[in-house]
Amino acid sequence: MALIEVKERIRKKKRRRRKRILLAILIIVVLGLGLAIMKSSWLDTKLVTFTGNLKIPTAYLEKESQKLKGENLLLISKKDVLPFLEQKAYFLDVKVHKKFPDKLILEITEKTPEINYISDGVINLLTNEGVILETATNLLEGGLMLLDEQSLPKEGKNLYPDEVNKQKLIQKFRELQIRNESDIIFDTLDLKNMTNIKTYYEDLEIWLGYPEDLKEKLNAAINIIAEGQIMGVKGYVDVSYLDNPVVFDESRVTPTEAIETPTE
Repeated sequence: MALIEVKERIRKKKRRRRKRILLAILIIVVLGLGLAIMKSSWLDTKLVTFTGNLKIPTAYLEKESQKLKGENLLLISKKDVLPFLEQKAYFLDVKVHKKFPDKLILEITEKTPEINYISDGVINLLTNEGVILETATNLLEGGLMLLDEQSLPKEGKNLYPDEVNKQKLIQKFRELQIRNESDIIFDTLDLKNMTNIKTYYEDLEIWLGYPEDLKEKLNAAINIIAEGQIMGVKGYVDVSYLDNPVVFDESRVTPTEAIETPTE
């Protein structure tokens, strides 16, 4: 009985040894094939195409992507295309697709212009976070008009590089502008004085005060206007203090008569 067990153990060891040998041979073969394919021109990139680029010129992409041709398709990754894509202000993201044996497809996502900002009489289009995208000849229809006295950085940079509070504020205001379902539209944001942020409706200034409770303040202004409290009013609506909103009509203010200086 003991002899049979010994023989069985020997057979099992031989089977395990054969399996290990076969596995080692298989690994060597796979590695050899892999190295052969990697060094073969069969997978050299011959064609690079682009999708999604509406603002980034195709001619620029074709020129910059020439350096990718001849490279092994398997070895090309996102980091290989980012250096020339990030040179363009409109670039947001890219997905790299490979169609074997030799085609590379770059699926580009671009930033969206949402804000108009005029500096020295020139229209500039910005993202909702304040990134400068381009100068334009016409205002962006349906966009937010941003009023400020900020100097203009180069394209691709943020208008407020050191003022995260303003970046978040214009993003929030733009979001509320898009979500607004009423007929009363606030399409301007005045940030020249951060202690009294303003927007406008017809001949009215809407005083919002500090950035806190922005949604509630805009809703309060909409309600005041919708209730007809500003019919014929030219002045301002102050909703900076929600508990005590004020409607000021400058046409009801009697101007002080000039005091004549007596002559000798």
